[in-house]
Amino acid sequence: MTMFQRKPLPANPTPDATDPMLEDADDIVQDPFMLAPETDFLSMVVLVNTIGDENVLYNAYPADGTGSVRLMSRARSLHALEEEAKRFRANVVLIDSEMATDVKALAQVIHNLRHTREYPIITVGLCRDVQWLETFRRLGALVTITSPISPLELTKLNHELPLAFLKATQERLGPDYHPHWSEGELNVIHSGEYHSHTISVWSSKGGVGKSFLAREIAVAFGVVANLRTLLIDADMNCGDQHTYLSLPVDRNLHGLASAYFAHHPPRLTPQMVEDYLVRYDGNLFVLNGLYQMSLTGSEHLRGQRGEQFANALMDVLPQMGFTYVVYDLGQNYHDGLHLVALQRCTLNLVVATSEKATANEMIGAVRELRDAVHASEVRFRLVLNMWDDRLGLDARELAESIGLPEFGRVPLDTGLGVRLSLNRSRPLVLDKPNEISNAIIAMLSGIYRPIEKHWERRGGPKPRRSGFLGLGRK
Repeated sequence: MTMFQRKPLPANPTPDATDPMLEDADDIVQDPFMLAPETDFLSMVVLVNTIGDENVLYNAYPADGTGSVRLMSRARSLHALEEEAKRFRANVVLIDSEMATDVKALAQVIHNLRHTREYPIITVGLCRDVQWLETFRRLGALVTITSPISPLELTKLNHELPLAFLKATQERLGPDYHPHWSEGELNVIHSGEYHSHTISVWSSKGGVGKSFLAREIAVAFGVVANLRTLLIDADMNCGDQHTYLSLPVDRNLHGLASAYFAHHPPRLTPQMVEDYLVRYDGNLFVLNGLYQMSLTGSEHLRGQRGEQFANALMDVLPQMGFTYVVYDLGQNYHDGLHLVALQRCTLNLVVATSEKATANEMIGAVRELRDAVHASEVRFRLVLNMWDDRLGLDARELAESIGLPEFGRVPLDTGLGVRLSLNRSRPLVLDKPNEISNAIIAMLSGIYRPIEKHWERRGGPKPRRSGFLGLGRK
């Protein structure tokens, strides 16, 4: 499938922005290759979410073919895409909107590639929703097509790629070229429409449902809403998420910490983290925890070394394109792994129940927590789990006593639904909507409003309430 043929370049090419060849792809025979690598084809790297679209692209642009475009590699994440594009000296990257839901990370990648030192790498946006057509355009993608990729969309891609490459080339050769951020890029980045979060789920009391809530939150974002999400089982008392999600445990937090300290000085990269992740379903990835008690005493995860590793992990995660990172924490906030998460997460969910002993303990624990991690800040919220007003506690009075605004309220499971979902390793939000999963989704809608529409399509109720300061229960 030949798009255009390369011809010898003139000795001193001088692009003209008013050149009529910008109006017709058939006339583009040389300028698009001015700054390309010394090859006779365009090299493409893709980041796609479905095997169907991937097969269409591989069939259209085989790496061992003779066409003017050849698909050389498929990346696994936005960060990996940037590295793969440079490794294969790509001229084109294609990004699936479902693999790029963190708009800030997406903007950075598109910008970095378009303004690489040697030559421009242009971005093609693969859109599954019409709103992404405009978002990709404003972020600097020079071509957009829709998914699933049809023959008509391939024809459009073949026609527009040379035009786009010429535009980027002429931009680079212009006398006033400067790799600045455009007004459109900045408007999208600062619009607040796509706001990522690192979320911790914590309580000083055991048995309040921290791990259950962390699992359901991560699955809701990563599978139900299909946002790129990471669940970190950081319970230093011994993690159980691998059991609750039926995952292999060979890649885990202990292994990653050991790999970090194996370097001198210690070093952590996005690729190192990815090597220890397990994909659950959809766009949910899991970093398994300490699956047996002997690992909880590891020197790499305790004391100052544990705090050092926890900070290194927090430093590298923003580079990996996750929209949401969910930490399942243990009880003791003096532990480095727990403390760093509570200090640095953008949203900390403090879990309490309708048991008087738990409520009293939480009042004291949060009071002490303030000195350690500034718990009075807006990033701390109270979640009332297993709640039933008939048990005699007043929710408003408890929130006032603890000193945190209520973020969400999950009712007491009077049946066996929650326990069965844990024993069957089947998240509740993946089953038929019920009172408990409805409450969890309603709580999360304060963070990511579109999740209500995803839930409604699964049979959940229509949205009924807005968020509290943009976050959770009103």
